[in-house]
Amino acid sequence: MAAIALADCTVTDLGVSNAVKHVKIVTPATADDGDTIDVSTLFNTWVNATVYGATDTNLLDTGDPADTSITIPGSTDNEARTIYAWGQ
Repeated sequence: MAAIALADCTVTDLGVSNAVKHVKIVTPATADDGDTIDVSTLFNTWVNATVYGATDTNLLDTGDPADTSITIPGSTDNEARTIYAWGQ
């Protein structure tokens, strides 16, 4: 497990709906299961996320939804993930 810097990811703002911010995050191809991404610069209270990869698809963030980090779920190492995150 390691930390992935948000600056190493591609982040796309998808807008705000009912005071909930939505973003798309694409990780580098070196992302591993169990890695974490600190998204406190995007969300200041909480975040939930769905994580998609070529091998592990449509998995929920395994981190605590009350914090502002995303933990990559799955069983695959060295694979880019597309993450759809929402929070405040």
